[in-house]
Amino acid sequence: MKWRCVICGYIHEGDNPPETCPVCGVDSSNFVTDSFNNAGSTTMNSVQTILSPEEAIVKAVQSISYGLFIITAAYNGKDNGQAANTCFQITSDPVQIAIGINKKNYTHELIMQSGRFGVSVLDQKGHDLVRRFGYRSGKETDKFDGIKAHRGSSGIMLPDEVLTTMEAEVVNSMDTGTHTLFLGRVTVAEVRSTGEPMTYAYFRKTK
Repeated sequence: MKWRCVICGYIHEGDNPPETCPVCGVDSSNFVTDSFNNAGSTTMNSVQTILSPEEAIVKAVQSISYGLFIITAAYNGKDNGQAANTCFQITSDPVQIAIGINKKNYTHELIMQSGRFGVSVLDQKGHDLVRRFGYRSGKETDKFDGIKAHRGSSGIMLPDEVLTTMEAEVVNSMDTGTHTLFLGRVTVAEVRSTGEPMTYAYFRKTK
């Protein structure tokens, strides 16, 4: 059986959904069975009739395009990072960006304590970084061990082999239930290489 994360679209195969999504970190309650995606050549009208209202909402949300990013944070000598698909610019003057982080994640704890976060934009060769930062908890392992990384001016660790990095200070936040939406003012950024940004759709096709 296939299970789809309603937040980021991650597909899990098994009798039951995973306890947490390895990409965006939401819990199992955010997974639905993916059987309705196997409609094949069924016409649009007939697809609509076989979808429940809940499935229609899930299907609509899945049509939104997402990027893939590494969100990092540091506090009191502790570093962590996670893969995430929620990062977008809010304003240009000053430059402010927003990220959505699951409250259960260690990265969330460090951002709450430090009031800062880093964002690294992956290129289309960033599959290993997604797996490293998205498939295990930073409470149990050092995700930076064995990879090329550097510490930014705000003290946050940032992967080296990415397109760009940004460091931001939290200026506001919103409790959205399972997640917190952090609004951050970008204080410094790096352009580290050129290439095409990784999207979640591209990651799924090529992982």
